[in-house]
Amino acid sequence: MSLFIILLIKIIPLYLLILIGFIANKFFNVNKDSISRLVIYIFGPAIVLLGTLQARDHKELFLIPVIFFFVGAAICAVNYFVTKKTWHDGTEKVLTFMSGTGNVGYFGLPVCLAIIGDLALPVVAMVSLGLMIYENTLAFYIVARATHSQKEALSKVFRLPHLYVFATALLINFLNITPTKEVFDFLAMFKTVYFTLGMMIIGLGLAEIRATHLDWKFTTIALFNKFIIWPAIFLGIIFLDTNYFHIFDKTMHAALLIESLVPLSVSSVIYATELKVQPQKVALVVSISTLIALFYIPLTVSFFLNK
Repeated sequence: MSLFIILLIKIIPLYLLILIGFIANKFFNVNKDSISRLVIYIFGPAIVLLGTLQARDHKELFLIPVIFFFVGAAICAVNYFVTKKTWHDGTEKVLTFMSGTGNVGYFGLPVCLAIIGDLALPVVAMVSLGLMIYENTLAFYIVARATHSQKEALSKVFRLPHLYVFATALLINFLNITPTKEVFDFLAMFKTVYFTLGMMIIGLGLAEIRATHLDWKFTTIALFNKFIIWPAIFLGIIFLDTNYFHIFDKTMHAALLIESLVPLSVSSVIYATELKVQPQKVALVVSISTLIALFYIPLTVSFFLNK
């Protein structure tokens, strides 16, 4: 059996969660708004705490969130200047948000665990941390400005718990406090729920989509950023590290490659829903990117892992 088929089989269960979310909306009238708030304010911060605590013995891992934050912010900035003259209804702001991030948590975490195994968990946690910081600072502020004043947008940023949880985890590490196994087991439960609800939110959003929500220019720019720009940047980073810097090992390189290939972030749907900025349009393009990733990830990963 080819590596492509093996990888494809491993990620198909994630798509069943999307289907479950779709069915839950259509037949049981489940609403994504409340679930979105649970993910933002409860499960997301728990993953930040878990990942930061787990990375304490691998100092080089703390470079990963820095890399992902600045790559996301740079792509975000470029797209802001490219799109602000095209749309004036909030679409330009949510597209800017989407361009600088990806579904590294809900989607990337289970894919990395399926393909690489538990060795990938600290790497994925740090990747998620970097983009969570991006999403909950710069990106959240940009989207919030579509419907709120500057003061209100900043207020919403500072109400998000992620940064406070991250600072707390860093303090725990700095003081060399070792949480008990029971604490880690408790936080690990949030991990499963986090990506399960995240994948289901795609299905819940997909169930509310109408054909009128398709914007070809919006979709093309978003997909180009996610599937061309992101992997190109990280293939360059992996090449430089392999040949010159030697900071990360092969397992970390594989995890970084996979995380650069993941579809558009479900957080885009969550925050667009929370802030009421084009949520159906966002859900549609996220769904399209998720369908593309079903084949794009195993094809690309199998090509580079076989080299």
